[in-house]
Amino acid sequence: MATYSVYYAGISLNTHQKFILAQEITQIHANVTGAEAYFAQVIFKELDLHDCFIGGVLLDEPHIFLSGQIRHGRSEQIKKQLLVEIEIAIQRTTKLAGHQIWAYLDELAPSMMIEYGQILPSVGSDKAWFSTLPASVQTKLTWIKD
Repeated sequence: MATYSVYYAGISLNTHQKFILAQEITQIHANVTGAEAYFAQVIFKELDLHDCFIGGVLLDEPHIFLSGQIRHGRSEQIKKQLLVEIEIAIQRTTKLAGHQIWAYLDELAPSMMIEYGQILPSVGSDKAWFSTLPASVQTKLTWIKD
């Protein structure tokens, strides 16, 4: 239900670092929102250092842009907590400074999202939604959350 796209340039992230960061972002999302871990997706995309500009000027230092799409319905406090904890996790894993990290959250109406073949439920209706999934998908998702 949340997709976090991590775009990075001027820094090399190995598979282990991506794994750690994906685990941390997933755990933060689950802990802060109360949603199951299988609702968080993390996607990494390396960019060339010459692909990023701010104010029309080349950003020629290592940096990360994180774009998170989450379901509409979370409080401002939860959204701020997500951003702060994710930024701290990125700093810890990458050793980048705060001024080298940009993070954004976009909210989407659950009715405008589909995962596992089903339109997503509103915040707080996850259990009822889960029960409508095919048994094979439920088994797979239960395995992911354990």
